[in-house]
Amino acid sequence: MSRSRPAAVVTVVALAVALTGCAAPGRAPVAAPPTGVPDLPTRPVVLRILDVSGVLALTRPVIERFAQEHPQLVSSVRYESGTPTDVVGKLYAQQQSGNVTDDLVLTGTEGLSLLAKQQTVVPLLPGYAAALPDPAGVMTPAARQLQDALNGNAMIISGQPDGPVLAYDTRTVAHPPRTPQELLTWAKAHPGRFGFAAVPTGSGPANQFVDALPHMLGDPNPADPATWTKTWAYLAELNRYTAPYATKTVDTFDALAKGSLDIVLSETGFDVQMKAKGVLGDQFALQAFDDPVTIEVAQWAAVPRGVDPDRLAVDLALITYLLEPRHQAMTIPFRAAFPVHGVDLSMATADAQARYQRHGSPDFNRRLLATAQVRNPVVGDHVQVKYDIWNRSIGSTK
Repeated sequence: MSRSRPAAVVTVVALAVALTGCAAPGRAPVAAPPTGVPDLPTRPVVLRILDVSGVLALTRPVIERFAQEHPQLVSSVRYESGTPTDVVGKLYAQQQSGNVTDDLVLTGTEGLSLLAKQQTVVPLLPGYAAALPDPAGVMTPAARQLQDALNGNAMIISGQPDGPVLAYDTRTVAHPPRTPQELLTWAKAHPGRFGFAAVPTGSGPANQFVDALPHMLGDPNPADPATWTKTWAYLAELNRYTAPYATKTVDTFDALAKGSLDIVLSETGFDVQMKAKGVLGDQFALQAFDDPVTIEVAQWAAVPRGVDPDRLAVDLALITYLLEPRHQAMTIPFRAAFPVHGVDLSMATADAQARYQRHGSPDFNRRLLATAQVRNPVVGDHVQVKYDIWNRSIGSTK
């Protein structure tokens, strides 16, 4: 039975059509960014942050502390939320009008790839390297590899290779699937009881799953979705038995908690958040795939073109602050791994440590991190290719 596609999925297709060819000669009428690191402002600024990937769930306490500790730089912080599928059009419209009202964008890898493709963000490296931590010195190998893959267009401020994994209800699933084929077999036997968010919404678990499949199924070029013969065939078959695709990842966990679904795609970071917030109880568990492949998930801080030098200088200072190990540790108990070296559970408060031990599945996380092959997600122009194929071959048929 055919169902309407989620509005967010349609939006990304419309954006691709509307913005194609707009990025270069017809650049927006905003001032060129400074060629060197700008001076910090002499008066505090109102910092305006746009979050399009739920990054503030982890980083808002750190940002608030930065503002408290630096009143000479920040008078207040204003927050706005959006989606990865509309941020390109939003920033492009601001830049065309010459009035950029967002100073910093927090986004995932897919959203950043779309922003970079349309040249709506200021490359931070190498131009502002003097004001930022050196990725080669502070980042883990997996995070640095991903940082390099996005050509310095933003900085990773949060990330971990923590999925894809399956979250399931132990009351209804006695033997959770351990391979993609077992998942397909289970979905066939239980139609409509497995679900995940639509891939073009920017969902972390959904994109991790799709990006890991070429590695698990043996497609020869996992970086190029146009070559994924086995992966797209698998997803087309799985599509016949999945529940309608959600527009938000959190909606799949709500459905799991309410009993509308029995298995959903997850990642360890999402799992601990959902359990710590009381969305999921103790009856919900995680299952990794055999010979797991995990995808390095990252959240990025990007600066829109047109941000004035004072705010750019504060952005750079905030990014540096966010990457310090002691500030990364403030995101415990909601994370199990970090994009920088030197973060340890002991840095967290006693309450955060206890909450992580209670909700964070530490033994599962240790096994996953120790045994998984970590791979990069699809990046750059290939993200739009992936979304287009998904919409054409999978999403439009649901």
